[in-house]
Amino acid sequence: MHSRGFNESYGITGLLLYDGTTFYQYIEGPAEPLADARQRIEASRHHSSIQVLLDGTPRQPGAFSTWSLGYLMLDEPAHALHAFVMPADHAQLVGAFNVLAEKADVM
Repeated sequence: MHSRGFNESYGITGLLLYDGTTFYQYIEGPAEPLADARQRIEASRHHSSIQVLLDGTPRQPGAFSTWSLGYLMLDEPAHALHAFVMPADHAQLVGAFNVLAEKADVM
């Protein structure tokens, strides 16, 4: 809930997926607030073993533009998701998150 307020104030949008063991997050927005959000995530004692799958500016921003931070609980185990979300580019990453979101329970 805290992140949603920050994200909404600074134009950051995205999606947070959780499979019972691992969180997967896609966030985008203006460069400076996004860098601040990433720094806070990485500095938090609540986060560990962070792996950045993709960093940079997407060709088509706004993949999850209506979600200040959508949260979805997945039914799939973490080991199956890890291989699925290792794409080569932004479009594949967004596609992977969209497929997972379609299979998820909205929370």
